Amino acid sequence: MNSTFQDINLLLMLPLFTILGIAIFFGSCTYSYTFSQENGSSDMRLREEVKFKWRTAPHGSQKYIGPQNAQEIMDALDSDYNSGLLKAEVSVFREVGEKKITTHSSNLTMGEIDARYPRAEWLQLLLDRGITIENFHNYSVHLLKRHTLAFLEDNPDLRHLEIFDIPPTDDWETYKAAYIDKLVKHHHESRKS
Repeated sequence: MNSTFQDINLLLMLPLFTILGIAIFFGSCTYSYTFSQENGSSDMRLREEVKFKWRTAPHGSQKYIGPQNAQEIMDALDSDYNSGLLKAEVSVFREVGEKKITTHSSNLTMGEIDARYPRAEWLQLLLDRGITIENFHNYSVHLLKRHTLAFLEDNPDLRHLEIFDIPPTDDWETYKAAYIDKLVKHHHESRKS
């Protein structure tokens, strides 16, 4: 008789353990916000991706209404960017049937990117060319472009694929200037539409 009651106690505890297990599982999950963009031809494509912790990244529609200068923008958005960034990656792939075959990939750290293209200088360069930062999403996308630039600098063979419709060149400074011109042009075109 005692064993019957012990089994019932165990059955009564089962829902409690189930609920605790679910709470632990979902409590430890990291929800994320990911932005990715692809450029290129049907043969060869470049993919840019940035991923943030969901709880840390401000909602994309929250408008930044402060002054359009690098330091003010960084003061407003940088701490969320730094604490929420999970991954920034640039890769080139080919599509073969249903499969995507990565041919080049870069996972430079934020420290490496900041050393090559300091945030304040990069943002001010874009702002001086007429780009505006309107929200966190906008901010993170424009900082991601530094990863793409470093990736293209490290892989000179990719500059001959015309992924961005930039004429092939071995001269890095010429290519870099053309890439920045493309960013600015795309920004102005997207604001018109």
